[in-house]
Amino acid sequence: MSYFADRAPRRSPVPVPRDAPRHRELIAVLAVAAVLTHLLLGQLTLLLAAVLYVIDRVSRWRPQWLAVPAGAGVLWSLAIGPGRAVAGLIAGPRQVLAYLGGIGRYPGHLIRPFGAYSGLAHWLPEQLPIALILASAEVFGLSWLQRRLEGGRPWRPGLVVATRRKMMAAALRSGGVVSRDGCRVGLDVATGHAAEVSWQEAEGGVLCAGPPAGPGPVPGAGPDGLTENAFTLAHAAIRRRKPVIVVDLTGSSWLAGALAAACVEPGAPLSGFGADGPGYYEPVRGGDPARAAALVMGMIDWSGVGDRQRRSCAAYLTDALAVQAAAPRDRRVPVLDDLVRLLTPDGLRQRAALIPAYHPRRDVLADRASVSASLLRADPDTVAAPAAQLPRLRASALGRWLQPGPPDDPRVSLGQTVRERGVALFSLDGGADDQAAAMIAGLICADLMAVCGELHAMGVCGDGLAWINGCEVLGEQVLGELVAAGGSAGIGVVLSTDSAAAADHLAGQVGVLVARGPVDPALADRFTDGDGAADGNGADPAGPLAADLPSPGDDTFALLARGPRERVLPYCRHVPAQTGGRPE
Repeated sequence: MSYFADRAPRRSPVPVPRDAPRHRELIAVLAVAAVLTHLLLGQLTLLLAAVLYVIDRVSRWRPQWLAVPAGAGVLWSLAIGPGRAVAGLIAGPRQVLAYLGGIGRYPGHLIRPFGAYSGLAHWLPEQLPIALILASAEVFGLSWLQRRLEGGRPWRPGLVVATRRKMMAAALRSGGVVSRDGCRVGLDVATGHAAEVSWQEAEGGVLCAGPPAGPGPVPGAGPDGLTENAFTLAHAAIRRRKPVIVVDLTGSSWLAGALAAACVEPGAPLSGFGADGPGYYEPVRGGDPARAAALVMGMIDWSGVGDRQRRSCAAYLTDALAVQAAAPRDRRVPVLDDLVRLLTPDGLRQRAALIPAYHPRRDVLADRASVSASLLRADPDTVAAPAAQLPRLRASALGRWLQPGPPDDPRVSLGQTVRERGVALFSLDGGADDQAAAMIAGLICADLMAVCGELHAMGVCGDGLAWINGCEVLGEQVLGELVAAGGSAGIGVVLSTDSAAAADHLAGQVGVLVARGPVDPALADRFTDGDGAADGNGADPAGPLAADLPSPGDDTFALLARGPRERVLPYCRHVPAQTGGRPE
């Protein structure tokens, strides 16, 4: 049975409706009866209960604190003897009841009611041991009833929790984001412990979701809540010298500097790609033609294109790239520019004719090129999408870096980043050309999935982290496949988005949800539905969980983990960490 289905909701009781029948009248009658009873029979209990109730309301301590006065009363009673304690408690009420019971024989008691309390200074203190126990129990019951009726205010943390909270906040602020087996993404306010995500959990996918940032600083000038949580994971991974690949689609200008600062202490090599460089990125060059064709397919926008045409295009690209590899031109020519020339029947046939005679597969490739050229002549729309989109991509500010570049200039390679356990940042702020940013992001995801597939085939754990910031630009299917491929290769995938629609689609495909407040109950429901858990009656397991999550505000978040250690931390706070950090 799943944790999400079994757990009881830890929240304040649901308030009773105020329009319940005779609600106020019943409470008033009970209150008057209780006060009169105490005035007659338990004066000291009433006084102590009033004092304890005031302390309870002002301090907002958890009701466990009432065990202190109750325990004092128990110890006192045991010290003097239970018989003496009980006798001291009932001595006063017995005198009052005897005085009032004698009104029939002594009518003068009616005009002298205070005579019932003669000797008060002697017998009232004798009530104190058991009065402490009774007053504590009454205040506990009154506090429970009040929270049952009105919902109550949140408890104030105890001394231990408050101290632990301060110590953990100081540790996080100094850069202590690395835990024994994962990352500290924030502070669990309820317990004072760190809100942690283990690396094993991250391999199942992490979704950082929440509402868009409100009006304030210029967008991209500083980190918002979503980026802070995801960057903390990347920061901890860099500290552990894991390979980290970051794809930023939000134009966060601060991110490059923060990653560079985080790489200094562990000595991780940092490579960057963006509209201003400096790294060149050309994963399509070399290797298996089918792999290169998959990369090209991954960057194309296939909106409005049918599945049959997509499959035909993939087959044509595979043949064209195989011919291109067998009859290479000048290596300084970008592969994508050369590929565009092969997206015509004549262009493919002419290149196939240039395959050297000594090539072992010359005849096979020539036959395949002839067949593909004939099919393309019969249906020119087969490659219409790449033929139209690739030239526009290469002409964009981002696309001009998709080439080999000069020999001495830096290059970005995901495989090399994983091997060297370095950091690669792709700054894809589309600006006026969002399509180019989306196409390159698709290319990176396809490249990363190919790398994960190779690692999985070799049985090698990638032990890394990939972060897609602004993942709503990409399709949910691609992101789901990326999470699955990363998990199979030991590379955790972190997805951050402020799109409610994208988060709703992705919540069921990840193992950890970090939701910035206010938390959308529907998002929590979708996340818990993803594990297929249900109780014995087949009820929705997410119902109690969604109601259990508060709406704390923009600076806090809730953390939900599906496994292997299922848990819900409904009220966590992010603590900005020093980028350089401290040794763990």
